[in-house]
Amino acid sequence: MMLNLSKSKRASLKDAIYVPIYLLVIASTIFVAVYVWYSFQTSMTETVNNGVLSGVLSAPSNTTIINAMSDIRGSLQSMDYMFPFIVAGLLMISLIFAFKSGASVLYTFLSIIFWALALLISAILTNIFGQFQMSFPTIATDYPIIVYLMNNMKWIVLAWLALISIVMFTRNKEDDSRIKSMETMYGSGFE
Repeated sequence: MMLNLSKSKRASLKDAIYVPIYLLVIASTIFVAVYVWYSFQTSMTETVNNGVLSGVLSAPSNTTIINAMSDIRGSLQSMDYMFPFIVAGLLMISLIFAFKSGASVLYTFLSIIFWALALLISAILTNIFGQFQMSFPTIATDYPIIVYLMNNMKWIVLAWLALISIVMFTRNKEDDSRIKSMETMYGSGFE
Protein backbone atom coordinates (compact mmCIF):
# COMPACT_ATOMS: atom_id res chain seq x y z
CA MET A 1 0.00 0.00 0.00
CA MET A 2 1.47 3.28 -1.08
CA LEU A 3 0.93 6.29 1.16
CA ASN A 4 0.17 9.49 -0.73
CA LEU A 5 1.26 12.40 1.47
CA SER A 6 1.08 14.95 -1.34
CA LYS A 7 -2.58 15.56 -0.54
CA SER A 8 -3.07 17.45 2.68
CA LYS A 9 -5.33 15.36 4.89
CA ARG A 10 -5.04 18.04 7.56
CA ALA A 11 -6.79 20.65 5.44
CA SER A 12 -10.27 19.75 6.63
CA LEU A 13 -9.21 19.76 10.26
CA LYS A 14 -7.56 23.14 9.72
CA ASP A 15 -11.01 24.42 8.77
CA ALA A 16 -12.02 24.12 12.41
CA ILE A 17 -9.18 26.53 13.22
CA TYR A 18 -9.44 28.99 10.33
CA VAL A 19 -13.22 29.27 10.05
CA PRO A 20 -13.75 30.54 13.62
CA ILE A 21 -11.09 33.16 12.91
CA TYR A 22 -13.01 34.18 9.78
CA LEU A 23 -16.24 34.27 11.78
CA LEU A 24 -14.60 36.50 14.40
CA VAL A 25 -13.44 38.86 11.66
CA ILE A 26 -16.93 38.94 10.14
CA ALA A 27 -18.65 39.52 13.51
CA SER A 28 -16.14 42.20 14.51
CA THR A 29 -16.54 43.94 11.15
CA ILE A 30 -20.31 43.90 11.55
CA PHE A 31 -20.02 45.40 15.04
CA VAL A 32 -17.67 48.19 13.92
CA ALA A 33 -19.69 48.97 10.78
CA VAL A 34 -22.95 49.11 12.71
CA TYR A 35 -21.32 51.30 15.37
CA VAL A 36 -20.26 53.74 12.64
CA TRP A 37 -23.78 53.70 11.20
CA TYR A 38 -25.42 54.24 14.61
CA SER A 39 -23.10 57.20 15.24
CA PHE A 40 -23.86 58.65 11.82
CA GLN A 41 -27.59 58.15 12.29
CA THR A 42 -27.57 59.85 15.68
CA SER A 43 -25.61 62.84 14.36
CA MET A 44 -27.72 63.10 11.22
CA THR A 45 -30.97 62.92 13.21
CA GLU A 46 -29.79 65.75 15.47
CA THR A 47 -28.78 67.80 12.43
CA VAL A 48 -32.13 67.23 10.72
CA ASN A 49 -34.08 68.05 13.88
CA ASN A 50 -32.03 71.23 14.44
CA GLY A 51 -32.68 72.24 10.84
CA VAL A 52 -36.42 71.80 11.29
CA LEU A 53 -36.42 73.81 14.49
CA SER A 54 -34.58 76.69 12.88
CA GLY A 55 -36.89 76.61 9.86
CA VAL A 56 -34.08 75.95 7.37
CA LEU A 57 -35.32 72.56 6.16
CA SER A 58 -38.85 71.50 5.37
CA ALA A 59 -40.51 68.97 7.64
CA PRO A 60 -41.61 66.45 4.92
CA SER A 61 -38.09 66.02 3.54
CA ASN A 62 -36.72 65.60 7.05
CA THR A 63 -39.28 62.92 7.81
CA THR A 64 -38.16 61.10 4.66
CA ILE A 65 -34.52 61.27 5.73
CA ILE A 66 -35.28 59.99 9.23
CA ASN A 67 -37.47 57.18 7.87
CA ALA A 68 -34.77 56.16 5.38
CA MET A 69 -32.16 56.03 8.14
CA SER A 70 -34.50 53.90 10.28
CA ASP A 71 -35.05 51.53 7.33
CA ILE A 72 -31.31 51.21 6.81
CA ARG A 73 -30.86 50.44 10.51
CA GLY A 74 -33.50 47.71 10.23
CA SER A 75 -31.74 46.28 7.18
CA LEU A 76 -28.45 46.21 9.05
CA GLN A 77 -30.10 44.36 11.91
CA SER A 78 -31.15 41.62 9.49
CA MET A 79 -27.46 40.62 9.30
CA ASP A 80 -28.02 39.01 12.67
CA TYR A 81 -30.35 36.46 11.06
CA MET A 82 -27.90 35.74 8.24
CA PHE A 83 -24.99 34.83 10.51
CA PRO A 84 -26.21 31.25 11.25
CA PHE A 85 -26.47 30.67 7.49
CA ILE A 86 -22.85 31.75 7.09
CA VAL A 87 -21.80 29.29 9.80
CA ALA A 88 -23.89 26.46 8.33
CA GLY A 89 -22.65 27.15 4.81
CA LEU A 90 -19.03 27.09 5.86
CA LEU A 91 -19.65 23.85 7.76
CA MET A 92 -21.24 22.23 4.70
CA ILE A 93 -18.31 23.23 2.49
CA SER A 94 -15.90 21.93 5.08
CA LEU A 95 -17.73 18.60 5.29
CA ILE A 96 -17.76 18.21 1.52
CA PHE A 97 -14.02 18.77 1.32
CA ALA A 98 -13.46 16.47 4.30
CA PHE A 99 -15.29 13.71 2.47
CA LYS A 100 -13.34 14.51 -0.70
CA SER A 101 -9.98 14.25 1.04
CA GLY A 102 -10.74 11.43 3.47
CA ALA A 103 -8.11 10.17 5.89
CA SER A 104 -6.58 6.94 7.06
CA VAL A 105 -6.06 5.78 10.61
CA LEU A 106 -2.48 7.07 10.39
CA TYR A 107 -3.80 10.62 10.77
CA THR A 108 -5.60 9.93 14.05
CA PHE A 109 -2.76 11.22 16.23
CA LEU A 110 -2.44 14.33 14.08
CA SER A 111 -6.17 14.94 14.33
CA ILE A 112 -6.00 14.80 18.13
CA ILE A 113 -3.38 17.57 18.03
CA PHE A 114 -5.63 19.62 15.73
CA TRP A 115 -8.58 19.03 18.06
CA ALA A 116 -6.64 20.42 21.01
CA LEU A 117 -5.33 23.37 19.01
CA ALA A 118 -8.76 24.19 17.58
CA LEU A 119 -10.42 24.11 20.98
CA LEU A 120 -7.70 26.31 22.47
CA ILE A 121 -8.01 28.83 19.65
CA SER A 122 -11.82 28.82 19.90
CA ALA A 123 -11.58 29.70 23.61
CA ILE A 124 -9.21 32.55 22.76
CA LEU A 125 -11.55 33.80 20.01
CA THR A 126 -14.50 33.68 22.42
CA ASN A 127 -12.56 35.89 24.85
CA ILE A 128 -11.60 38.31 22.06
CA PHE A 129 -15.23 38.59 20.99
CA GLY A 130 -16.20 39.11 24.63
CA GLN A 131 -14.04 42.25 24.59
CA PHE A 132 -15.86 43.44 21.44
CA GLN A 133 -19.14 42.74 23.16
CA MET A 134 -18.15 44.84 26.16
CA SER A 135 -16.87 47.65 23.92
CA PHE A 136 -20.12 47.81 21.94
CA PRO A 137 -22.92 46.98 24.43
CA THR A 138 -25.72 48.60 22.40
CA ILE A 139 -24.79 46.68 19.28
CA ALA A 140 -24.41 43.45 21.26
CA THR A 141 -27.99 43.94 22.46
CA ASP A 142 -29.23 44.49 18.90
CA TYR A 143 -27.42 41.39 17.54
CA PRO A 144 -28.25 38.55 19.95
CA ILE A 145 -27.75 35.69 17.47
CA ILE A 146 -24.22 36.75 16.56
CA VAL A 147 -23.41 37.22 20.25
CA TYR A 148 -24.84 33.82 21.14
CA LEU A 149 -22.94 32.00 18.38
CA MET A 150 -19.65 33.75 19.09
CA ASN A 151 -19.97 33.20 22.86
CA ASN A 152 -20.54 29.49 22.20
CA MET A 153 -17.80 29.15 19.59
CA LYS A 154 -16.01 26.40 21.51
CA TRP A 155 -19.10 24.19 21.27
CA ILE A 156 -19.52 24.97 17.60
CA VAL A 157 -15.87 24.10 16.97
CA LEU A 158 -16.22 20.89 18.96
CA ALA A 159 -19.24 19.84 16.88
CA TRP A 160 -17.39 20.94 13.74
CA LEU A 161 -14.38 18.78 14.60
CA ALA A 162 -16.55 15.78 15.47
CA LEU A 163 -18.46 15.99 12.18
CA ILE A 164 -15.32 16.48 10.11
CA SER A 165 -13.57 13.59 11.84
CA ILE A 166 -16.56 11.30 11.35
CA VAL A 167 -16.74 12.17 7.66
CA MET A 168 -12.99 11.87 7.10
CA PHE A 169 -12.39 8.64 8.98
CA THR A 170 -15.51 6.74 7.85
CA ARG A 171 -14.81 7.00 4.16
CA ASN A 172 -13.93 3.55 2.81
CA LYS A 173 -12.37 2.09 -0.34
CA GLU A 174 -15.77 1.81 -2.02
CA ASP A 175 -16.26 5.56 -1.58
CA ASP A 176 -12.75 6.17 -2.93
CA SER A 177 -13.47 4.14 -6.05
CA ARG A 178 -16.80 5.94 -6.63
CA ILE A 179 -15.14 9.34 -6.23
CA LYS A 180 -12.32 8.41 -8.61
CA SER A 181 -14.76 7.09 -11.21
CA MET A 182 -16.82 10.30 -10.99
CA GLU A 183 -13.68 12.41 -11.28
CA THR A 184 -12.59 10.57 -14.42
CA MET A 185 -16.12 10.78 -15.85
CA TYR A 186 -16.74 14.46 -15.12
CA GLY A 187 -13.28 15.79 -14.37
CA SER A 188 -12.13 17.08 -11.03
CA GLY A 189 -12.62 20.75 -10.27
CA PHE A 190 -10.74 20.43 -7.00
CA GLU A 191 -7.22 20.10 -8.33
